[in-house]
Amino acid sequence: MSVTVSRDRAVDSGPVPAVMGPRDLDLALKRMFKPPDWTWTQKRDVGWWHTGGWGSELLDQAGLKLELWRSEGRLSIVKQGPHRVVYKVDLPRGPIYIKHFLTPDRRAILRQWFRRGKGRNEGRRSLHLASLGVPTITPVALGERRKRRFLFENFLVTLAVDDATPLDVFVEQALPGWPEPSRSLTRRRLADALAAMTARLHDAGLMHHDFHPGNILVRFGRDQAPELVMIDLDALRRRKEVSWAQARGNLALLDHFFWLRSSRVDRWRFVKSYLAERRGGGEKPVAREFAVAIEAETRQWAERLWRRWGRRCQRSNKYFETLWDGRCWGAVSRDLDAECGRAFVADPDRAFTGPGVEFLKDSRTTTVAITTMTVRGEPRRVVVKRFNRKKWLDPLLALFRPTRAWRSWQAGQHLAARGVPTPQNLAFVARRGRFREAPLWWFLPHETYLVTLQQESAIPLSTYLSEVLPALPPAERRRRKGSALEALARLIRTLHDRSLSHRDLKASNILIEPDGERLSLIDLVGVSLKHPLPEGRRIRDLARLAASALAVPGTTRSDLLRFLRAYRPWGLIPLGDWKGLWRSIEHGIGRKRDMNQRRGRPLS
Repeated sequence: MSVTVSRDRAVDSGPVPAVMGPRDLDLALKRMFKPPDWTWTQKRDVGWWHTGGWGSELLDQAGLKLELWRSEGRLSIVKQGPHRVVYKVDLPRGPIYIKHFLTPDRRAILRQWFRRGKGRNEGRRSLHLASLGVPTITPVALGERRKRRFLFENFLVTLAVDDATPLDVFVEQALPGWPEPSRSLTRRRLADALAAMTARLHDAGLMHHDFHPGNILVRFGRDQAPELVMIDLDALRRRKEVSWAQARGNLALLDHFFWLRSSRVDRWRFVKSYLAERRGGGEKPVAREFAVAIEAETRQWAERLWRRWGRRCQRSNKYFETLWDGRCWGAVSRDLDAECGRAFVADPDRAFTGPGVEFLKDSRTTTVAITTMTVRGEPRRVVVKRFNRKKWLDPLLALFRPTRAWRSWQAGQHLAARGVPTPQNLAFVARRGRFREAPLWWFLPHETYLVTLQQESAIPLSTYLSEVLPALPPAERRRRKGSALEALARLIRTLHDRSLSHRDLKASNILIEPDGERLSLIDLVGVSLKHPLPEGRRIRDLARLAASALAVPGTTRSDLLRFLRAYRPWGLIPLGDWKGLWRSIEHGIGRKRDMNQRRGRPLS
């Protein structure tokens, strides 16, 4: 097995240092970046501490050899941001990583005045971790630029390690492809190893305020036992003691990643191993109560994070760009070609007149067409939807509620942030009216537009149930229907568990891939966010979906019961009252039918 480094990874490639005593650690920390182990060299306005003979490898008369390595093709940028740039350099002596800490504003300069430089702090914390027996980064050089006793930009050079990968990348990409039983055994070993490392940190009074698997490396020995290595130590803090309440919050921070990607059994195994390994903190809590509290804090943390991600589509950032062009205001995804985005905002109706346009719907309320735009550098088919003005009062209603296109645009971001499958939204445009046509409310949006990436191989669930399944042999039809019902139940359960509801949840608003197991939601005008989600909204959605499914020929009440058992297993229904849940859904179906009959609308 070979796993390679793919991001900012600089760790000790040698044996783990022996655990130091308190006096040895204090002495080592005092000598960190000082003689006799470290040599100091001044290169222009940057002072360098280096050890192990690395000075001649890294420095020339001008300082760090970045331009030389770039010209030789040895230098690559791993990560870049306003506060830090991370380089990887392939040298004859071995690969290294260079963290270039920047000071873009006065706040960053003052922070380093009170807390020392980030490079120096990471180096000292790496030595502290090594004294605990926790593998971590190995610094070989530190550079600091100082002016009038103020510290500005600084550099930390660390060794790289072979056969290691970030834990989040390994769990998401590598581990699912491993064969059984090796995959299950590795999951158990990872849970135990991560619990042991976390317990050791907390017993030593250390907490990582950016505790997630992206800051942990994993590598495997000859016996396939995982070894975890901690990196990115700037957020590591030391206190006298880590209480159980503080530990619970720190574990919830770590659990946010695994909550959506691991089973309850794996998370329960982690909690039991952590409590078994933990030595300090006073009286240990009851394992079950501790695990439930961690899950509750994880859910609160996830909700805050999801809401923050959900607001990304409202302003310019590295994911979206907002544009003004005459009468039109738009928000465009960075994945859409910049020229295509600007052209669409300038004249959104042009998307309906170009070559290769295929109209799907043209009614009084909406116009829907499929066209081609450049997405992530490639021509892709996209769905362009125009929400027409139905009544002269529609612009005024925008003062009291969001437009239909904006609701769909915002809902798509909420679904994407929460990991609910839906086609990617690419652009939103609101066009104001003309003054001579509406002198009182010309400045309000009169027409709105939405561009969504098309899932070319997917078809509506209603078509799949009414046309695809009846054409299959009986045995294959039963297998495909059961698989689709389970996938649909997982989708709706995920939607509801993550505080989302869809008041127009019907079979035609759900897309399904030909394999019958991958589904996604479309037509998101009726999606709303509320935490915690009331039980009434769950029943309303289920009743709307059931009414839509029963309108498709071949759907039976037995199919609905199988769906309900997959959506909410009997053991998770309060008081085991599944019949009461069934009656509530049936009552909701009757209300929906009666309402459609009163309005003269067919039930779809």
